[in-house]
Amino acid sequence: MNRPTVPPLLLPPNRRSAWFFPFVFAWVTLLLAGCGQEATRPDYVARVGDRYLTRDELAAALESLPFLQDSTEAQQQIIEQWVNNELLYQEARRRRLRNDPEVRRLLEENERSVLISAYVNRLFEDEATPPSKEALQAYFEQHRDQLRLREPFVRVRYLSNAHVDSAMAARRALLRIDRTPDPDSAWAALARRYADDPDGVLGLSRSYFPESRLFTAQPAIQEELRGLSKGDVSPLIEYDGLYHVLQLVDRAPPGAVPELAWIENELKQRLTIEARKQMYARQVQRLRNEALARENLEIN
Repeated sequence: MNRPTVPPLLLPPNRRSAWFFPFVFAWVTLLLAGCGQEATRPDYVARVGDRYLTRDELAAALESLPFLQDSTEAQQQIIEQWVNNELLYQEARRRRLRNDPEVRRLLEENERSVLISAYVNRLFEDEATPPSKEALQAYFEQHRDQLRLREPFVRVRYLSNAHVDSAMAARRALLRIDRTPDPDSAWAALARRYADDPDGVLGLSRSYFPESRLFTAQPAIQEELRGLSKGDVSPLIEYDGLYHVLQLVDRAPPGAVPELAWIENELKQRLTIEARKQMYARQVQRLRNEALARENLEIN
């Protein structure tokens, strides 16, 4: 079972590593493959013969790489990759490798794959409709036993603040929150007063999430969460220049049947995939029937 999406506030930040740039820039090669087609490109960052990599094309490539838009290193990597590929491409053309029978075969196969993928994607885009609430509820009821949790899911109240006094005040209020007539309303007021990101932490506190997916970028907080029981408030946690306050509202154990809201995003993905499979099968069958009627299809 896929896990629900964790709010962006708590997703682990991307860190540059030794493998990251080669992987990313191999992919960017495809993005830049069509760059520099026009004869005159006055504002460019690189040129090989009559082909240009413009500043706009470089900016577009950077925008497609999350967390690297302002990186000088990323810019240099993209430019170097473009230059290397263009030199190799022009040398391959000079040697007339396009005339090689095996190269022609590979080019034709690649064109077929690209066109098929483009057609299938266009089919999904044109006919796709999101699953209705009724469809989600029906699927949930039908597969309730198969949707049992494979790991603990937790609901937490969490906030961070750059000032220790404010964080301490928030923790003291959190210790008393379950004795108030409406803890969730009290939490909303508390978050809006003390949290650095009120909307984010309020969104987090409204549902249950896999315990292993929360605070993965903040191991000290994740460790505190593992040790909490229902209703517990952790000590004030100082981490990464901020003061963190955490309460475990509830923990659903493995094997429990989740509520629909906890796994709604996953079920939407499942139903969308199923709908696309059916759409694909219908389209292929239609094309087969038409080809048979025209006597354009034979299978011996």
